Parts: sequence; C-alpha cells; structure tokens
Amino acid sequence: MVLKTTDTITTQTVSTPAVQLTEKVVPPFTALCFTTRTTLKDLSQYYGVVASQLTQEAERLNLEVNGPVQWVYTGATGDMDNEFQLEITLPISEAHGEPETFTFQQFDSFRCVSYTHTGPWSDLMAVYDAFFAEFYRLGYQDGSNVREIYAVVDVDTPANNVTEIQVSIE
Repeated sequence: MVLKTTDTITTQTVSTPAVQLTEKVVPPFTALCFTTRTTLKDLSQYYGVVASQLTQEAERLNLEVNGPVQWVYTGATGDMDNEFQLEITLPISEAHGEPETFTFQQFDSFRCVSYTHTGPWSDLMAVYDAFFAEFYRLGYQDGSNVREIYAVVDVDTPANNVTEIQVSIE
C-alpha cells in the first residue's frame, strides 16, 4: 500500500500483482492421493499435515516420488462456504503396494492457463483476484478446476515459496 500526500489531499493506491498467463497442457500423472469434501474457509486444517503424511506413506511403500505436492480443487467457486472436492496429491512414478489411508489415482492430461507466484501464500487471494481478472479479460471460460503445484515450500522464509496456479480451459 502506498500513501501519497499532496497538500491536504491524501490518496491511497492499492495494487494487485500483474499476472502473465501461459497456456499449456500438463501431461497425465499417477499420484498417492488424499480426497475430501471441504470449503475454502476450512482449508487450513490440511496445511502441511496431509503433505507430510503423503510423504511418509510414499516412503513406507518405497514409492518413487517424481514431483511436488499438488492441491486439486474441483468445483471451487471462490465462495468461502461453497463445498467442493479437494485432492492433495503426491506424484509418483508407479503405483505399487497397499496404501493405508490414501489411494492411488491417475490424473488425465490437463489443458490450462498457468501462472507462477513467488512469495508467501498469504498473498494468494490477491493473486487469484488478479489471475481471474486477466483470465476472463482474455476471453477464457469456466475455470472451475484449479491446481496448485507447490514447487518450492520454504516455511522459514515464505517469500521464497513458489506456487504454480493452473486453471482448466476448454
């Protein structure tokens, strides 16, 4: 937030991040997966905990992890009280063994518009606002299937986090 003072007039400028969207097709992948129904306001109960459990289960099953944790939102609308499906996934090279509390799932290829955010997750609401403003300005439709790929997670220095946001397109 920037405050500017000119004589007795004070104006406030609030900026949202500029987003450069990239269209791409994400290849299919297999993952160890946690699936639930939830709302945006209830997401915090899954932060860190599920990813750690997925990693522990992958180690127990001797699975080869081949990508960062992803959160897959199906039917999320931006309404904090809207219930949607959440899948927290850990990509693996091959499914084998019997997971105790998770499932194996195959994710199809995914045509999307993508943006990579570097910075704290507390900025994501503003990033999503800017993302969807640009998404619709460019004429894209739908956007009800969203993925977040946590490429870099730095809990000690959140400014170093790198999160790729992918939104489905027709």
